[in-house]
Amino acid sequence: MSDRTTISSATEVDLMQIVALHRLLDFAISQSLEGNLDDHILEGVVILTRMVGRKVGLVADRVLGGDAFSRDDCNPCCE
Repeated sequence: MSDRTTISSATEVDLMQIVALHRLLDFAISQSLEGNLDDHILEGVVILTRMVGRKVGLVADRVLGGDAFSRDDCNPCCE
């Protein structure tokens, strides 16, 4: 018997968004390290860092609060 954790669809989407935001952040930082630095890239880094932090906080609250563990047939609008 394996211990397998099931997460809600909404939490799964949030995790995928965190991965995508992290990749964008990685790209923006690599561009700045290559010397392609301007105000727009720095603004993007700040915005992406804040967005990743908010999403991680949201997912952590759901997981630690137990809201992440639900059936997939649950209505995500009720969250």
